[in-house]
Amino acid sequence: MPRSSLFLSLLVASLLGLGGIAAGPAVAEDVNRAPTGCPRVEVDADANSGWVQTARVHLRIREHPTTRSRVLGHLRPCTVIAVSRSQAGQRIGNTRTWYKLQGQRGWVSGAYARTLRPVLTS
Repeated sequence: MPRSSLFLSLLVASLLGLGGIAAGPAVAEDVNRAPTGCPRVEVDADANSGWVQTARVHLRIREHPTTRSRVLGHLRPCTVIAVSRSQAGQRIGNTRTWYKLQGQRGWVSGAYARTLRPVLTS
Protein backbone atom coordinates (compact mmCIF):
# COMPACT_ATOMS: atom_id res chain seq x y z
CA MET A 1 0.00 0.00 0.00
CA PRO A 2 1.47 3.41 -0.92
CA ARG A 3 2.51 5.57 2.03
CA SER A 4 -0.13 8.25 1.32
CA SER A 5 -2.91 5.61 1.19
CA LEU A 6 -1.75 4.11 4.48
CA PHE A 7 -1.67 7.56 6.05
CA LEU A 8 -5.19 8.36 4.81
CA SER A 9 -6.44 5.02 6.13
CA LEU A 10 -4.99 5.79 9.56
CA LEU A 11 -6.48 9.29 9.52
CA VAL A 12 -9.95 8.06 8.56
CA ALA A 13 -9.81 5.35 11.22
CA SER A 14 -8.83 7.96 13.81
CA LEU A 15 -11.60 10.33 12.79
CA LEU A 16 -14.19 7.54 12.84
CA GLY A 17 -13.11 6.73 16.38
CA LEU A 18 -14.45 9.97 17.88
CA GLY A 19 -16.12 9.42 21.24
CA GLY A 20 -15.38 8.76 24.91
CA ILE A 21 -14.87 10.84 28.03
CA ALA A 22 -12.12 13.29 28.92
CA ALA A 23 -9.53 12.09 31.40
CA GLY A 24 -6.73 13.63 33.45
CA PRO A 25 -3.71 15.59 32.23
CA ALA A 26 -1.05 14.18 29.96
CA VAL A 27 2.70 14.46 30.36
CA ALA A 28 4.34 16.78 27.83
CA GLU A 29 6.57 15.20 25.19
CA ASP A 30 9.05 16.61 22.70
CA VAL A 31 7.68 17.99 19.42
CA ASN A 32 7.58 15.39 16.61
CA ARG A 33 7.60 12.47 19.06
CA ALA A 34 4.56 10.35 19.72
CA PRO A 35 2.98 10.83 23.16
CA THR A 36 3.92 8.15 25.70
CA GLY A 37 2.18 4.89 24.85
CA CYS A 38 1.05 6.03 21.37
CA PRO A 39 2.39 4.61 18.13
CA ARG A 40 4.72 6.85 16.15
CA VAL A 41 3.13 8.04 12.90
CA GLU A 42 4.36 9.84 9.79
CA VAL A 43 2.35 12.75 8.41
CA ASP A 44 2.18 14.15 4.89
CA ALA A 45 4.82 16.88 4.81
CA ASP A 46 3.27 18.34 1.65
CA ALA A 47 -0.13 18.97 3.25
CA ASN A 48 -1.21 22.58 3.91
CA SER A 49 -2.22 21.85 7.48
CA GLY A 50 -0.51 21.12 10.73
CA TRP A 51 -0.93 17.77 12.44
CA VAL A 52 -1.20 16.81 16.11
CA GLN A 53 -1.54 13.52 17.93
CA THR A 54 -3.59 13.35 21.10
CA ALA A 55 -2.09 11.91 24.26
CA ARG A 56 -3.30 8.68 25.85
CA VAL A 57 -6.47 10.36 27.10
CA HIS A 58 -9.95 10.92 25.67
CA LEU A 59 -9.67 14.58 24.69
CA ARG A 60 -12.57 17.02 24.72
CA ILE A 61 -13.13 19.19 21.64
CA ARG A 62 -14.17 22.66 22.84
CA GLU A 63 -16.14 25.38 21.04
CA HIS A 64 -13.53 28.02 22.05
CA PRO A 65 -9.94 27.73 23.41
CA THR A 66 -11.04 27.55 27.06
CA THR A 67 -12.28 24.80 29.38
CA ARG A 68 -15.32 26.97 30.17
CA SER A 69 -16.67 26.65 26.63
CA ARG A 70 -19.12 24.02 25.42
CA VAL A 71 -17.89 20.48 24.65
CA LEU A 72 -18.54 19.65 20.99
CA GLY A 73 -17.16 16.12 20.99
CA HIS A 74 -14.21 13.95 21.93
CA LEU A 75 -11.10 12.43 20.37
CA ARG A 76 -9.86 8.98 21.33
CA PRO A 77 -6.36 8.45 22.73
CA CYS A 78 -3.51 8.66 20.19
CA THR A 79 -5.74 10.18 17.46
CA VAL A 80 -3.87 11.96 14.65
CA ILE A 81 -5.80 14.96 13.36
CA ALA A 82 -5.24 17.93 11.04
CA VAL A 83 -5.28 21.41 12.57
CA SER A 84 -5.61 24.72 10.74
CA ARG A 85 -3.97 27.03 13.28
CA SER A 86 -2.90 27.49 16.88
CA GLN A 87 -3.46 30.36 19.24
CA ALA A 88 -3.05 31.27 22.88
CA GLY A 89 -6.02 30.41 25.05
CA GLN A 90 -6.66 29.35 28.62
CA ARG A 91 -3.54 27.99 30.32
CA ILE A 92 -3.59 24.27 31.03
CA GLY A 93 -0.53 22.93 32.76
CA ASN A 94 2.46 24.77 31.33
CA THR A 95 0.93 25.78 27.98
CA ARG A 96 -1.60 28.27 26.60
CA THR A 97 -1.52 26.71 23.11
CA TRP A 98 -4.81 25.53 21.62
CA TYR A 99 -5.28 23.98 18.16
CA LYS A 100 -8.20 24.71 15.81
CA LEU A 101 -9.37 21.51 14.13
CA GLN A 102 -9.29 21.64 10.35
CA GLY A 103 -12.55 21.01 8.52
CA GLN A 104 -14.72 21.03 11.65
CA ARG A 105 -15.67 23.24 14.56
CA GLY A 106 -13.65 23.06 17.71
CA TRP A 107 -10.38 23.44 19.56
CA VAL A 108 -8.15 21.06 21.55
CA SER A 109 -5.60 22.01 24.18
CA GLY A 110 -1.92 21.69 23.38
CA ALA A 111 -1.47 20.29 26.89
CA TYR A 112 -3.01 17.04 25.63
CA ALA A 113 -1.64 16.95 22.08
CA ARG A 114 1.81 16.63 20.56
CA THR A 115 2.77 18.52 17.40
CA LEU A 116 3.64 16.22 14.51
CA ARG A 117 3.79 19.00 11.91
CA PRO A 118 3.81 22.68 12.96
CA VAL A 119 0.87 24.92 12.15
CA LEU A 120 0.51 28.69 11.76
CA THR A 121 0.10 30.64 15.00
CA SER A 122 -2.48 33.42 15.22
